[in-house]
Amino acid sequence: MYPELEVWPVFESRLRVFVSWVTIAAMGSYLVFYVLTAWAYDMGPAILLLMALVALIFGWSSLRTRVDRESWLLIATLFGYFLLQALLLMMHGEGLSEFDLSTRYLGASLVLMFLLMVPVRANTFFFAVGLGGALTGGFALYRWGLGGAARLQSFDNPIHYGNGALALSCLSLAGLAWASRQRYRFLWNVLFLCGLAGGLVASFLSGTRSGWVAIPLIVPVILFAYRDRILDKKWLIPIILAALGLLVAVMVSVDVVRERTIIAGQQVEGYFEEGVNHTSVGLRLDMYKAGLAAFSENPLIGIGPSGIETKVDAMAGSGEVHQNVARYRHLHNQYIDNMARYGLVGLVSYLALLLVPFFLFLKKARHGSPAVRAVGLAGALFLMLHGAVNLTQSMLERNIGVMMFLFVVVFVWGTLKAEERADEGAPDAHSV
Repeated sequence: MYPELEVWPVFESRLRVFVSWVTIAAMGSYLVFYVLTAWAYDMGPAILLLMALVALIFGWSSLRTRVDRESWLLIATLFGYFLLQALLLMMHGEGLSEFDLSTRYLGASLVLMFLLMVPVRANTFFFAVGLGGALTGGFALYRWGLGGAARLQSFDNPIHYGNGALALSCLSLAGLAWASRQRYRFLWNVLFLCGLAGGLVASFLSGTRSGWVAIPLIVPVILFAYRDRILDKKWLIPIILAALGLLVAVMVSVDVVRERTIIAGQQVEGYFEEGVNHTSVGLRLDMYKAGLAAFSENPLIGIGPSGIETKVDAMAGSGEVHQNVARYRHLHNQYIDNMARYGLVGLVSYLALLLVPFFLFLKKARHGSPAVRAVGLAGALFLMLHGAVNLTQSMLERNIGVMMFLFVVVFVWGTLKAEERADEGAPDAHSV
């Protein structure tokens, strides 16, 4: 009787499809070009944040039905880190520019809410991860074939390139677990093996030692997640051990890996026995010394970013640490960095930022659904890697490091919840 009223459902349906495809493009571009181009880690999240702001304005009522307690806990962790860091910066009297990185945590929490409203499934996520790892490895081999720099990198320094590549490798490894239950598992396995190998190759050729520490920790996480399947198929145990042994053999055979491992040992010995502090390791150890000295001045809330700069300059001037330490903007250890800047409050907040999502993902890595289980493993492996890397890096003190950390966590959790709803037969189970 009123045909014009039938137009809105059609428009709404097409709008949903459009929003879904834009979401896929934004997430996919981020993961595929994760460490290859400068625009990837900003462009995709920016598009998603813009859509999130619009969606939350018009769809707040529907959001409450899509966000469960676990998701609220993760959102509260991200939002809480933003609030706490902003409060501490105000207490230290820092300028507005110091608040810039903190806003990323607020943006990530909003994007996570949006992804719970517009879910993206595991096939999309893992395809982008595998392709990203394969392209990263191809780029590394291409640059290595051309010769030139001893340590490979893309648009940024070798540290972000190597650790980002290793992250793609870990996510591709989880993709192999997901592919085992898929229809075209042979093709999926080929893609993820290329992603896994590509990420490892790029990491090794970058010479970035910080991520290599995390490699042995992968096995316990996998054993925890899949111990029932491994025990049921005992022939998997020698295969896992052989694969680990092969990986170690490959690492030792790569000149960059072998040389930088030997150099690191020599530099540690030189620092403690002869006081040699001008080396890469020596400078880091002096940074830790300065950071702990700053922490001791105000153990509760630290001395703030400006306070650290003043403290490091003073210690460098007096010869307590090498003068080159004053050239760096952070302390190359996120734990000590947070302690120096924000005291015990900062350390606890950073541990919460790592451990809350880690245990949420680890719990899902034991889920009954194979897809949820694989995505949970992906999140747990990524956070384990990040926690290990930040023993010798301060990844969250630069925009690229914050963006490369936050939005992987957000994308993995959004994908996990999409699979969980699909397993429960929820109305949005058909989402792409």
